[in-house]
Amino acid sequence: MSRRWLGVALAAALPLLALCPPEVSAAASQPAGVSVFLTDLGARTYLSRQPTVSWHGGQPADGPTITVDTRRQYQEITGFGASFTDSSAWLVGTRLGSEQRDAVMRDLFSRQGIGLSFLRQPMGASDFAVNGNYSYDDLPAGQTDPTLTHFSIDHDRSYLIPLLRQARRLNPQLTVMATPWSPPGWMKTSDSMIGGTLKPDAYRPLADYFTKFLEAYAAAGVPVRYITPQNEPLYVPAGYPGMSFSAEQETT
Repeated sequence: MSRRWLGVALAAALPLLALCPPEVSAAASQPAGVSVFLTDLGARTYLSRQPTVSWHGGQPADGPTITVDTRRQYQEITGFGASFTDSSAWLVGTRLGSEQRDAVMRDLFSRQGIGLSFLRQPMGASDFAVNGNYSYDDLPAGQTDPTLTHFSIDHDRSYLIPLLRQARRLNPQLTVMATPWSPPGWMKTSDSMIGGTLKPDAYRPLADYFTKFLEAYAAAGVPVRYITPQNEPLYVPAGYPGMSFSAEQETT
């Protein structure tokens, strides 16, 4: 796999940021070295190794200081991670050999790698989809399916769900949150996954859509712990799935 393709895959799945101060101090009993890798898409730099950051206890001669007070607790952090979009899952799931894929997944999710522990998964197509827009209940324009007779997650079974199951095996503490970029088009005033807002009679079908998704993913071996009603609800993109969804509508 070329570095260009690896960069595309990781850019779609993993927005990376590394801060590399020349020296960092912490209240630690033992000094330790921290390995630093930098990805900068603008500079065409992909996982480039940077100088090791050194940690020292006590008062530093210069550089920033990190003070750890174990007596004070704040909000608990659930995890750190990214997303397997349709496009990134397609690259990892279908364009890598089994050994390469296993190595990438270990690097991403295992304790021997970076140990990602949180995934925000699109429910259907996002702005990174391989073969165009899709939901889990698509119909020809003008048709509706209020009882969700045609609901199916089959699109995700070929490469997306297998990767999510593998990620859970590598990190059993993995937390998954699901977010739709758009409901099925027939639920919306635009009759499309692009643009529009939710029809007044579509609240119940949308709630049932979430329920069926959660049940189907759990049955497929990918339990979802959190959901959000809508991605970027006040922004309506012109070229990829989205939906205007006000706070009042979300409350309803």
